[in-house]
Amino acid sequence: MMLSRRSLEISTAATLAAFAGAVIAGALQLDTGWASTGPQSGYVPLRLGAMLLAVSLLLLVQAARTASPGTFATREQLARCLALLLPTLVMVFAMAWLGTYLTAAVYLAFMARRHGGLGWGRAAALGLVASVVTFLTFELWFGVPLAKGPIETWLGY
Repeated sequence: MMLSRRSLEISTAATLAAFAGAVIAGALQLDTGWASTGPQSGYVPLRLGAMLLAVSLLLLVQAARTASPGTFATREQLARCLALLLPTLVMVFAMAWLGTYLTAAVYLAFMARRHGGLGWGRAAALGLVASVVTFLTFELWFGVPLAKGPIETWLGY
């Protein structure tokens, strides 16, 4: 089943409009005016949501009026996109249990092996070195803690 470019443009514009509506609804739960000290907490989100809604409606009208030729992507192109998207989603969900550093190391090693053509040894070294540098940068130098997993707990961090 191939999706047309037009149908995807319409659905993307509609999704963007729904997101803009959620931003506006959230902003309306706050004070959206101007106080003596400056803008209140909902002032900027309300205006950004309104601009986002206007743009999404313009995109929706444009997509509905324009006959975009052809399909959005071939089966091969979608498969290549999924080859990047699926491991990324696995990493994001695993991060809650395994922490940032372990999942990033495994993800980088896998992607370097699968898409970069590196051998397992070089790919594992890349993942490990990148995670150690990230740990040193965020945890020690910037003092910004990232999500921890069992390895960091075992090491006492």
